[in-house]
Amino acid sequence: MALWSICYPLIRLSLPYAPIMLTAFLRSVIAGITLLCIARLLNRPVPKGIKEYGYIIAIGITATSIGFWGMFYAGSLITPGLATVITNTQPLIAGILGWFFLKERIGKLALFGTILGFTGVIIISVESFLTVGSQPVSGILFVLIAALGIAISNVLLKKMANSINILYAMGFQLLLGSIPLGLITVFQVPLLPFSFNWDYTWILLALALPGTALPFILWFWLMDKAPLYKLNIYSFLTPVFGLYFGLVYFSESLSLVQWLGILMIIGTIPLVILSSRNRIV
Repeated sequence: MALWSICYPLIRLSLPYAPIMLTAFLRSVIAGITLLCIARLLNRPVPKGIKEYGYIIAIGITATSIGFWGMFYAGSLITPGLATVITNTQPLIAGILGWFFLKERIGKLALFGTILGFTGVIIISVESFLTVGSQPVSGILFVLIAALGIAISNVLLKKMANSINILYAMGFQLLLGSIPLGLITVFQVPLLPFSFNWDYTWILLALALPGTALPFILWFWLMDKAPLYKLNIYSFLTPVFGLYFGLVYFSESLSLVQWLGILMIIGTIPLVILSSRNRIV
């Protein structure tokens, strides 16, 4: 979650250099190619079955194409606070999908912890999205679609965990998922002369490697180690780390309300991890 959180300040730093969707496209391509090259160098087994590639394509569309498109594009339409709240409906959506498709029965304590964590995200973000009186419906819809796409991809990742080589799975899904992002960039952004810039290059590499490739690998690996609802509770830490990076690197200040939200989120994690085997049926 900390690695994913560094993407928010990096995306902000990239804005003066390139259109946001171009950055999303290049981020996916660089991360995907890097993982595929590593898999090749390590002589990992290449996925061969139609079912395996079906999962990879579905994850690429939901996690990378829809997820990146919704979050990146909506960032220019609605406030960061509201975007954060809607994005963090993903664990709730994934919990519902996991209930039906993975047969994961979340316990009462874990359910309470998940709701409490989402409440903490709302508290963290309330000051931000209340500063703007009107939020475009289209921006809200884009973020909601992104959250749904990520939730679906998490369920798919859980179903295919430990059945496909992790490097090829994540590399192919990032590369295939980048294709729609590239098409959006071509049709929406006027083609400009290429101008090399070291600052933008380092930002892009940081977004692609520690901000995308590494956390995707870790997340896929974790899918085989624990139920989805227990892993997803950590998603609520993303805005917490985001606030920390904003505090350290952008001299942003935290209000008492935001500190309250942070404490609520941190307190939910042991509730979910230590939840009893009593399941809601």
